[in-house]
Amino acid sequence: MSKGDGIAFGAAGIAAWLLATAFYAAFGGSLLETAFWFYALNAFLIAAGYGLLFVAVARLRRVPCRKRGLPALVFAAPGVIGAAVVLSNFGQLFPDFSPASLGRYGAYLFVGFAALTLLALERPRPKA
Repeated sequence: MSKGDGIAFGAAGIAAWLLATAFYAAFGGSLLETAFWFYALNAFLIAAGYGLLFVAVARLRRVPCRKRGLPALVFAAPGVIGAAVVLSNFGQLFPDFSPASLGRYGAYLFVGFAALTLLALERPRPKA
């Protein structure tokens, strides 16, 4: 992976995490946590968004499917670090949220990172 690839994947990862966190901050307490099905649907959409953004950057940077493990790690690292910072300061950052929202936010992002991991570890099918 080149330095340019690392910067592209890292910047895209920061953007993805910031968007997911901003969306949760804006709608988490009032909308997402009102019904489980709505929360689950949005967690799925976040996972799909992470995956689509990762694949788009990988295609733009021409990273082959077999070599997407390290780029996925670089893509996810800013979000994992940022999520850890937010989770450790959740009460101060989101004082209006209930204490249960801490775990919900963590699970919300975990679904996205898990989907990204599965996508990066997927091996391409042989051409018939």
